[in-house]
Parts: sequence; C-alpha cells; structure tokens
Amino acid sequence: MSHEKWLIAGLSLTAVIMLLLTAALTWSLGWSHLAIVTLLFFLCYPLAWIARITYQFWCLNIMQLTTFTQVLREGEKNLRFKKQHKNNLLLELQKEISQLAQRNANKNEQNQTLETLLSHILDAWSVPVCLFDHQLRLTYRNNAMNELLQQPMLVGTHAEDLGFMLDNQQFSHAIYDDKWQCQSIRYAQDGKDNWLFSAIDISQLLNKIQSTTQNNLIRVLGHELRNSLTPMSSMADTLLSSEVLNEAQTRKVLSRIQQRSDRLMTFIDQYSQLSQLPPVQAQWFDFSALLIEAKAMISQRCQVSFQGNNQCYGDINQVAQVLINILKNAEEAVTEQNCQVNITLYSSNNEQTIEVTDNGPGFANLDNVLTPFYTTKPQGSGIGLSLCAEISRNHQGQLSVSNITDGGAKIAMTWPMST
Repeated sequence: MSHEKWLIAGLSLTAVIMLLLTAALTWSLGWSHLAIVTLLFFLCYPLAWIARITYQFWCLNIMQLTTFTQVLREGEKNLRFKKQHKNNLLLELQKEISQLAQRNANKNEQNQTLETLLSHILDAWSVPVCLFDHQLRLTYRNNAMNELLQQPMLVGTHAEDLGFMLDNQQFSHAIYDDKWQCQSIRYAQDGKDNWLFSAIDISQLLNKIQSTTQNNLIRVLGHELRNSLTPMSSMADTLLSSEVLNEAQTRKVLSRIQQRSDRLMTFIDQYSQLSQLPPVQAQWFDFSALLIEAKAMISQRCQVSFQGNNQCYGDINQVAQVLINILKNAEEAVTEQNCQVNITLYSSNNEQTIEVTDNGPGFANLDNVLTPFYTTKPQGSGIGLSLCAEISRNHQGQLSVSNITDGGAKIAMTWPMST
C-alpha cells in the first residue's frame, strides 16, 4: 500500500473513532437519536474539510515532489514547479530541489560539451580508438578506426562481430600485428565496466630503432677495428722496413698480431650477432699477460706501469677491450712525449677494481664523458669509454671517471668477483 493510501486510511479511522466516541458520550447523557444524528452531521462536515485540506496540502504536494525527483533522476532537464508553497518547510524543499535540478542541468550541459569536444578530437586523431559497453557492444569509434578496419562499424554491434576478441582483459584483432602497440583500458560508467581500445602504429619507430642500432653497430665495430688494426699495421710496417729480419723478433710480433686478431674476431662475432655485448663468460685469467698484449696496441712513447694482483676474474675478451680502449684514450689525451700510464688491479669485499691513471690534462667534461658518441677530439668517435661502461655494466659493475687534482685522469672499473 502506498504512503498516500496509508495517510487516507489513518485520517478516516481517526474521524470514525472521534464520531463513535461523541455518539457514545451523547447517548450516555440521554440525548435523543435525532439530536445525536444532528450533532454527528455537523461534526462530519468540518472533519471532512480538514481531511481534504490535509490531503491536498501534504499528500498531493509530497507526491508532486516525489514525482519531480523521479523525473529528475531519469535525466529530465527543464523542470519547474507550477507554484510556490507558502509553507516554509515545503518552500525550502522546493528551492533545494530546484537548485539541484539546475546544477544537474549545468552538469549535463558541461558533460555534453566535453563529449562533443572529445569526439571531435578523437575523430581528428590518427590513432584508431573505439569504445565498448559492459555487454561488449560498440558505443563509439573514431574515423581512424573506421577507415583501418574497412568494414561497417555500427554502434551497438558486438565486439566479436567486428573481429575483436577479449582475452585476459586485453582486446585483440587480426589486423593489428606486431607493428601495432595495442592497449585495452577498463573503466567504470554508471557502475558498469566499459572498455576503451586503442592501437598505435609503431612500424616507423621500429624502423628508426633498427636503423639506429645498425648505425651504432657499425660505429662500434669500426672503432674497435681501428684500435686493433692500426697498431697491428704499424708492427707489420716495422718488420717490412727492417733490412735484416730477426726470427725471434718476427715471431714475437706475429704472435701478438695473431693473439689480437683472434680476440678481435671473437669479440666482433659475438657483438655483431646480438648487436649488443654477449653474456659474460667469466673465468680466472692472467691479467699481467693480458696487459702485455694490450700494451702492444699503443705506441712505445707511453710508459705503462703495473702493480697489484696478477689474477683477474671476468670475461677475458671484454676486459681486453676495456684495457685497449683505456690505454688508447690515455695515449690520445697525453700529447707530450713523456706519456705515463699507471695500472693497478686490486680486490676488496669480494669486488675487484682496475684503476688506470695518466699524466694528461684530464677530462674536459666529466658529465658527458661516458655518453655514447660524445667526444671532444677532432677525430674521435665517442665510443671507447662508453663501450667500457657498457662492459662494466655487463659484469654487474660500474665504470667511474674523475680528474686528478695534480693533473691527469683516473678511470676505475669495479665489478664483483662472481658475475
């Protein structure tokens, strides 16, 4: 039973009880039947009038306010009360509902403006975008999506009928291959899950990355080839220019050329296959012997001294590249005839460090010295020290560079003895 019917029933029952009590009272006082009926008639009229006024004032007005709020909840915007109540309570309630209706209308207008603006933006966007409701039915698609699928995309069509599949909270479509970066976003609207699907064409980015990788690969390999082939060519020229060839000296030079060639070929094969450093093949090796091989790659004007541990743990081919690059960097930095390079290998707290210092001018820009392809040398490539840093990271370590207060530069490679 509705509230208004309960109100009518309550008022009617109250009136009947009052009339019965009045009739019983007058009967006990000895009134005649005619007098009692006449009294009841005159009492019924004002009671009926009061009931009618009460019903109109409360029940009808409350029904109107209830209907107003229900229609407002359904989304109606242009609602107005026919008249203003004189009762302060109902008048305040009318004002509050009117203000709520106005705010709701303003909010709906703002939402409509935003939806229109967003629709225009998405339609002009080159990225395909579409929306699905909680039943996976299409609610919106922009022009890019419509043109790419080249099929009718009617609003209300189920996602599967358009070729979309939802698996593990992600939409997929046969037309979007590896050259597309797809994204599915779930969002709530009116308490229900809706979906946004977008796809970005990354083919140009992939081509650019591939081209950049190839260029970097060529520059790195070219840099390492120059570092090794230049001294090897110099040693060969020395032999060819000698009038009398010493067999022992010749074998020594050829042995160094062969050793360096083998290590260089191993490094190039691994690097070119992966376009990056290969995994570390760590082992214990004779560091002093490796240093002798690396010293042969620089000119004799540089005096290299060594102290510390003779045994080193790491990838011998990659550590060799670090030594050659650091020594070549020192040789190029020290323009004076007296080039001094000091190398120390020591271990501490299960870590080992190769520390190299020289008597050159130091680094001009410490912030960018390890940045790939950054160089201050006219003929430099900016690869040597950045490759050393990459090899350090490959060994789970780090490469640090600094300037010595009294002059010169210091480079230190530190990495754990269990890579």
